Amino acid sequence: MNRGETRRRSVVALLLVPAAILVTATLLVLRLRMEPPTVPTYALAADAGTVVLRAGERFHLVVEPAGMVTGAVAARGFLVRGDEVQAWDPPFTVDRDGSIHLDGPVDTLFAGVAPGPWEVAVAVGRPETLPTAPRDVLRARDASAGDAAWRLVREHVVLGG
Repeated sequence: MNRGETRRRSVVALLLVPAAILVTATLLVLRLRMEPPTVPTYALAADAGTVVLRAGERFHLVVEPAGMVTGAVAARGFLVRGDEVQAWDPPFTVDRDGSIHLDGPVDTLFAGVAPGPWEVAVAVGRPETLPTAPRDVLRARDASAGDAAWRLVREHVVLGG
């Protein structure tokens, strides 16, 4: 390799780095304008108090946004009892308005879950920001609502009542 070729490669490398940074910044700005990093508050469509769930019945849950939702949202489920949190993976569906639906047989949705009182905790928000760690769910349960990339909605249930 001669010196001229080495210099050209160095100049190209020096030009590519700022160009890559500019493209990244532009994409980030566009994403933030098109899909804000926060979501509105969410609440249960119908708060029925503590729901008693028996084998052979269906469990239905609807979580609705308090305002307009811009961009993609998803949901992740957890079951909480005191300071015990376990991941729960029911089949959620998301409407165009951002409402989250869960519907299915109690036997299937809660297979392997110990009977007794539980909180069904549904984290709703940007798919890439949904919590995976139990301590995140416990912190959100005890936190006040402000701007957030995800929200936690809870319903009290009793399994096998």
